[in-house]
Amino acid sequence: MKLGIVVVYLVAPEDGDLLDLHLDQIARLTEVPYTIYGSVNRLEAPFVERLRARDDVAIVDCASTPRRGYEEHAYYLELLIRAALDDGCTHVVMFNVDSFPIRRGWAKEMVGHLSPTRPVAAVVRRENDDDKPHPSGLLFTREFWLEKRPTVLLSEEELASPEFARYREEVEVIVDTGIGYGFKLWSEGLDWHALPRSNKAGDHYIIGSIYGDLVFHLGGAARGPKVHIRERRKIDAHRNRHALSRATYRAVRFGARFVPERIRAALRPWIEPSAAREAARESQVAYDRARARLLEDPDSFFAWLRSDSIA
Repeated sequence: MKLGIVVVYLVAPEDGDLLDLHLDQIARLTEVPYTIYGSVNRLEAPFVERLRARDDVAIVDCASTPRRGYEEHAYYLELLIRAALDDGCTHVVMFNVDSFPIRRGWAKEMVGHLSPTRPVAAVVRRENDDDKPHPSGLLFTREFWLEKRPTVLLSEEELASPEFARYREEVEVIVDTGIGYGFKLWSEGLDWHALPRSNKAGDHYIIGSIYGDLVFHLGGAARGPKVHIRERRKIDAHRNRHALSRATYRAVRFGARFVPERIRAALRPWIEPSAAREAARESQVAYDRARARLLEDPDSFFAWLRSDSIA
């Protein structure tokens, strides 16, 4: 077994400790031969050098893209997956910069669930109304990729197809990173092993979660507002009653993808209604609290998440 770990390294300037924890958890708990294939586009120079200094990391030279959000993430993942397979990896697993294993033997356990008819094992975020493989921990076989050629995202034509409409009718999913793997498995009649949220404790329904008692995902480290499906529904309900129409707001959001983050942050109070800002604030508070506990004492935090105690 040769494991390729693919990660898009988009790291905020203040998240050096989180990057180190991610790398250390992989090194400490992975018992099979592995290489991390990472992209470093838009990564600050000190972090790039930190990755170059590691023997277990191969930095992949990727052409940059103007895309942002999950489209940028998916674009680089596709290039990293190809690099890992070209290097002879028998299995590939996607992680986010804020996700990593928490138990020794995680890779063998995930691979042990695979078969010719079940070629994928992955985090599933049903608490986010999303029943597809999630890239915070998505492992698949070389044979599956070479035979079926799944893509991380789907083309506009695929999204508009009758078959995809049937998929959406049968499976509750969010159309973002990983949707191509979920759709490919469904359309080919293949199974996959899901790692559902296994927390017994927690301060938030999705931020700071453990999946299948194997993978931890902080959630949202590489993006701005830490809003998820429940917050988005509150925001959308408010927008339907007040402020901008949904069509206008979507147009504004689409255009904002091409604007630097500092400008988006300055404009946000003018285009976001108060309910949206409040939902984002509550999620940010939960994120900051989980991040602080994680970095202060990771093992203690994981033990608490697995316990029935209240803290």
